[in-house]
Amino acid sequence: MKWIQENYGYANILIAAFIALWLKVFFKKYRYTFFELLIMLCFVTGIAMLLFALFAFIEGLFHFKLFIIAGILGVAYSTWAIGNFFEKRKIGNYVKALISYLLGTITFYIIIFTVGIIIDKLTKH
Repeated sequence: MKWIQENYGYANILIAAFIALWLKVFFKKYRYTFFELLIMLCFVTGIAMLLFALFAFIEGLFHFKLFIIAGILGVAYSTWAIGNFFEKRKIGNYVKALISYLLGTITFYIIIFTVGIIIDKLTKH
């Protein structure tokens, strides 16, 4: 977790890779490649990070606790942008986008925790 906090940009790219894998599962019929989805997710993640930066700036100025609101808006924006990328008129695409986003993030953290536990077990005798 310390590495993720210190290297948030790299962590976002890794999370985007897992989200792209889930998008491939849920949006097979659109025939986008993994790398096309990853590039789209880099743009979406960049805008979401700008939202977080804006809220962090406001939080720093006014000392309001806005982290939860920023998180909700970041996920909402990402869901909207991903769903809009496929077909904006299909409500189901937004639901699949949210599920892909959540599953990609969960998959990333499961793998990170598993690798961390394995490294911890191997290094402590």
